[in-house]
Amino acid sequence: MSLANLYLKNVSQIFVYYTEKGFLSKLHPLSKIVLIFTTIALTILCSKIELLLLTLVILVILASTSIDLKRITSLFLSLTMFVLPMIFFSLIYTSTNYRSLYKVMETSISIAVAMVRLLTMSIAFYIFFITTKPQSIARVLNKIGIPYKYSYGFIIALRFLSVISSDLLEIISIQKTRGLSIDRNFLDRVRGYIAVLVPLIISTLNRVDEITVSLEVKGFGLKDSRSYLNVEHFEFFDVLFIFFCITLASTALYFGI
Repeated sequence: MSLANLYLKNVSQIFVYYTEKGFLSKLHPLSKIVLIFTTIALTILCSKIELLLLTLVILVILASTSIDLKRITSLFLSLTMFVLPMIFFSLIYTSTNYRSLYKVMETSISIAVAMVRLLTMSIAFYIFFITTKPQSIARVLNKIGIPYKYSYGFIIALRFLSVISSDLLEIISIQKTRGLSIDRNFLDRVRGYIAVLVPLIISTLNRVDEITVSLEVKGFGLKDSRSYLNVEHFEFFDVLFIFFCITLASTALYFGI
């Protein structure tokens, strides 16, 4: 499997809920939202790479209780593939414009801190989307004052990213079995990308049409408010988890700022 296909495969799984195992799946979505905001505050305000690495390790351990390590590794691999060109060009720019070794080392440390921050925030969002049902996210967003039309639209948009990535992988595989090659000269690559993008656009428009019809048939948006059969309950364990997140973030910020 090529790097591009591996990247698309990982992206197609980022926003897909898949597990009901582990205590993270039993937490209230608001508890995991608190985890996201405390992680963002910690990664932005904290300047010590030691504390950032410790936060990343804690989040990975927390995620491993409910998520397979293979999926976590795939997430890190996808992010590394995404930022690696930027890191490469940053190092080239620094080495060509600043001859001193100190500047190069300083830039390398800054890049390492930025990478750890990116991985830390990404794993927090990954925990939320992988262990939280889409319906639960929409219900919680509706409870905090966001109209349910927009909350469901947000969930559908996130789900669509994964669907489009999966469709793209499938189209590339089908076109390759028909003799498509995009590894030759520039013109052949352009023709190959057109042969992939046109079916992808058609498939995406068909899916949008199907979703629109199904929502209209079910009366979606007919009323401004709606009721729910299933409701998430805030448990005592959620209070403990929120207290743990706030305490850990406050302690880290106290020593890290």
